[in-house]
Amino acid sequence: MKTTIQGRNRRLIEEFDPRTLAALEGLDLKARYVMEGFLAGLHQSPFHGFSVEFSDYRNYQPGDDLRHLDWRLYARSDRLCIKRYLQETNVRFYVVVDTSASMAYRGSGAWGSKLDHARLLAAALTWFLLRQNDAAGMITLSGGEEVPKFIRPSQRPSQFGLMLRQLEQLTPAGGACLAKLIQHTIRLVHRRSIILLFSDLLEPADDVALGFKQLRFHGHECIIFQILDRDETEFPFTEARVFQDLETGQERNITPAAVRATYLERFNAFMEAWRELFRGLEMAHCVVQTDDNPGRALARFLSERRKYK
Repeated sequence: MKTTIQGRNRRLIEEFDPRTLAALEGLDLKARYVMEGFLAGLHQSPFHGFSVEFSDYRNYQPGDDLRHLDWRLYARSDRLCIKRYLQETNVRFYVVVDTSASMAYRGSGAWGSKLDHARLLAAALTWFLLRQNDAAGMITLSGGEEVPKFIRPSQRPSQFGLMLRQLEQLTPAGGACLAKLIQHTIRLVHRRSIILLFSDLLEPADDVALGFKQLRFHGHECIIFQILDRDETEFPFTEARVFQDLETGQERNITPAAVRATYLERFNAFMEAWRELFRGLEMAHCVVQTDDNPGRALARFLSERRKYK
């Protein structure tokens, strides 16, 4: 039965068509399309247990719910013990979206820009978290602004509309801003929370890495969605052209055949450095490509969540 359910989930995920998604009007509709389609085949919520943490054990007493017995502990010690949990009804989620100029990039095979993809995934997860009665909030810097937009976490019915409007107003502009955005997040989020961060991570790594280490030091759990275009991961260009750095405006004439091997070597080293950092900090890291199926991104998110539970 388990194999059948997994197979059905896989087919549902494969049915997502980026062209259909691109044709849908409105971020709200797209978010619902992704979440409802992805969750339709799941026999239980993949987010179940976000607000519950294991606390300790106590000895079994007649009448206790047998579902909470720890059979592995019994096999090791021959003791019947009940797991006790700490219910965290005030667990909070923060959506943090990078609006650096590089997030505006859209390759020929993508259904939207990197920021479009970030908006969609952030809206879809927000919609579902609120349906699960979790509190969701948002921290963003838009259009090169210095002062962040801060939406306090809430479970109110109006929260989704509030966050959706903020996502729709985001514009990529200016230079790299992720390091500043993370520092604002550290300053504004005082209680231990779960941070859902959406970015291409195309920024000097030292400043950003320090921010991630500080978030971890303060006890926050971070789940990073790194959004990239296939042009960046594969460098498929064949003709000589002018390439422009979206964040600095610097332009350079390049013959792709002459630099492809060097570019891919450096890019792969860049990606491995991020993977090593996130492994060391025990942060979930999901790479999402803009021509990819959004359902796969959510499946990877679920897989990473289970890995770090």
